[in-house]
Amino acid sequence: MARWTRMPQKDVYSKKITSEEEQKNFLLVLKDRLSFFPEEGETFRLIHNGQPRKAKIESYPCSCRGPDQPHSHYFVKSKGLRAGDRVTIQRDVKGGGRYFLQVQHHPRRT
Repeated sequence: MARWTRMPQKDVYSKKITSEEEQKNFLLVLKDRLSFFPEEGETFRLIHNGQPRKAKIESYPCSCRGPDQPHSHYFVKSKGLRAGDRVTIQRDVKGGGRYFLQVQHHPRRT
């Protein structure tokens, strides 16, 4: 099992999960961080709690900035994330197309 090590920011992708991401079962990838991941559509291994699964960057067209500014949003499908969770993805320093997912769950109000 790989050890979690502190890496420079460019080697880690971290963000807080939104309610949209929770509802749609995905993790948005900011456009300026796309280069952290393999090319869109290319399969990679995402390992969470020692369990590997196939993942890939996908996209959907969006007009949230208005009809005159069409663009795409990029994401990785990921079930079980909840709004407020902090996710951190670390690229395996040994290569091999492996990425490690760590989730810090946000406490829910009851």
